[in-house]
Amino acid sequence: MVLLTRGKDRALLARLAALGIEAAEVALLEQVDLPARALLPEKLKEGWDYVAVTSKEGAKRLLLAWEEAGRPFLRVAAVGEGTAGVLKAGGLPPAFLPPRATAKDLAQSFPQAQRVLFVAGDLAGRDLEEGLRARGVEVVRLPVYATRERALAPEEVALLERAEVVAFFSPSGVRAFARWTAKRPKAAAIGPSTGEEARRLGFPVVEAESPGLEGLFAALLRALGR
Repeated sequence: MVLLTRGKDRALLARLAALGIEAAEVALLEQVDLPARALLPEKLKEGWDYVAVTSKEGAKRLLLAWEEAGRPFLRVAAVGEGTAGVLKAGGLPPAFLPPRATAKDLAQSFPQAQRVLFVAGDLAGRDLEEGLRARGVEVVRLPVYATRERALAPEEVALLERAEVVAFFSPSGVRAFARWTAKRPKAAAIGPSTGEEARRLGFPVVEAESPGLEGLFAALLRALGR
């Protein structure tokens, strides 16, 4: 059985089911707004060269704040097709996507800019900020949401115990799984930082060759021997 651990991937579940693969989903994490979320609408009016966002949760909050601010002109740089999809669906398609879906690749390929607002979660890494600052770019980080581990029901824990292959979407998801069970099934990791954390905690890892959902789907099939 394949276990997805984000709680928001029905399309991926359907693709696995279409191949006759048993799959289930347990959300290991939840996101809550931080006080800085209330500051975001006014921040968006300050004339940034780009606003950067590296997660779907960040993109959702950016869209809400953009609406509250009266839809000012923004150029958004985003990581990953999932993040880009949220922005497009909300009427704010990204102006820039890096060739690979990692914050480090975004920093290395970022367009010319002087001031960038980074709409982040509390667990977002420092690769984007450090990479841009090394290029002389002023970066302001605004942590608008926090990621917390969910309290799981007994039936959800039972699914963790049953999993033969588990899909991980973030290092924090890996840590949450490891705290609920001592089992270490094969892990399909969405990107390098997630894969690194899974290896550290003892999972046999199949890492997405191309970071993102399509790469993760291919990694799941490889983990299953398909």
